[in-house]
Amino acid sequence: MIILLDLNYTLVSNSQQKLKPFVRQIEKETYSFDLLNRIKDKTVILITARPKIHKDRTLQSIKYKTSWQPQDAYFNEWFLAPPSCKKKILEKYIFPKYGANPESYVAIESNPSTRAMYEKLDIVALTRDTVLETFKPKD
Repeated sequence: MIILLDLNYTLVSNSQQKLKPFVRQIEKETYSFDLLNRIKDKTVILITARPKIHKDRTLQSIKYKTSWQPQDAYFNEWFLAPPSCKKKILEKYIFPKYGANPESYVAIESNPSTRAMYEKLDIVALTRDTVLETFKPKD
């Protein structure tokens, strides 16, 4: 199983905190260790509508603060809305690299419109809260 992991409001615990310039926001981000403890032993692809210009800084922040990295990460290079961006990432990058079998994937996604897009592709899409309530952490 491959986890398609949303960034804001899913991995990022304090997404409601907005700072400028954006690099300050990345510096102050905190990450959900409860969620990471449930998925860290799986193949995880970070898939986000965050602009690609912030990719390196975001991945460095995640690594520094959690000692964890996703196996792959895709950011928004087209400035599209989240559902359109993530659908394009799936079609252009993820499906060619990892396969197009929807049963191979589970999305953990905060955005209801993006969850609906995944579900139209027959990919199970869960919220962070559902994952935390349903799956026990790995010890």
